[in-house]
Amino acid sequence: MANPIKFFTISLIFSFLYFGKIYGQKEEKSLLYEISGNGLSQPSYLFGTIHAICKDDFFLPEVVKSKFSTSQQIYLEIDMDDPSMMTEMQKYMMMPDGKTLKTIMSEPDYKKVAKFFKDSLKTNIAFMDNMKPFILSSMTIPSMLGCPMQGYEEVFVKMAQEQKKEVKGLELVKEQFDALDNMGMEKQADLMLVKMVDNWSLGKSELKALIKDYKKQDIEALLKDMTSSSTADAAFEKDLLENRNRNWIPRMATIMQEKPTFFGVGAGHLGGEKGVITLLRKQGYTVKAVK
Repeated sequence: MANPIKFFTISLIFSFLYFGKIYGQKEEKSLLYEISGNGLSQPSYLFGTIHAICKDDFFLPEVVKSKFSTSQQIYLEIDMDDPSMMTEMQKYMMMPDGKTLKTIMSEPDYKKVAKFFKDSLKTNIAFMDNMKPFILSSMTIPSMLGCPMQGYEEVFVKMAQEQKKEVKGLELVKEQFDALDNMGMEKQADLMLVKMVDNWSLGKSELKALIKDYKKQDIEALLKDMTSSSTADAAFEKDLLENRNRNWIPRMATIMQEKPTFFGVGAGHLGGEKGVITLLRKQGYTVKAVK
């Protein structure tokens, strides 16, 4: 991929890979859902993406392409065809208040992480010492996958451009960064760098299992995979998933009243009692799997 930071938006990667226990009603095996009722004159559609996947594993069913084409507007988590997006992201990539990795990590942990980046990624983190830990952690995704990557967001942006449709965002870049930064830099470093290095082999296995179940379009299996993650964290789940899901619902309601819409968000946001599907149903919408 030409620009992994742009299309695998950093916080999105972790919103899919890391969160604690959430359970919901059993859903049909599908990543695409139709949203209707509750005053909508035409249905909208909700598709669950995965933000990092091998090109050989990438798939996009014809029914998804069809519903994308018939929708009048496209919403991803953020506005990914905005030319100022990268500039906006760069404003939030550095740690505040003069913090560096050396000031927020113990010396043994810093040395362990630095050695891992040097040996495994051929990268000297001393040159990126003031970057937020999750930015550095995101740089390991290509190595964890071990293959050329493809992103659903990238494909959707290209499709929208070809169909002369504007891509919009459910939230601002700042809102995504704030969701991660709520845990603090020290906890970011522990969860996303130290634990990542300590559980590297296990993390690769967990990601492989997630991708396997994603290809099966099995949301129930995905939830089970995620609840057993070696890096699950309840507070992180609340900030990065639950709160954002809840914030999206009134925004989606307004958007769907305007025009039939295709929403593409991380599949980790769909399921569970506090997931987008359940929250929409609680608001009176009919949400059903599309095969």
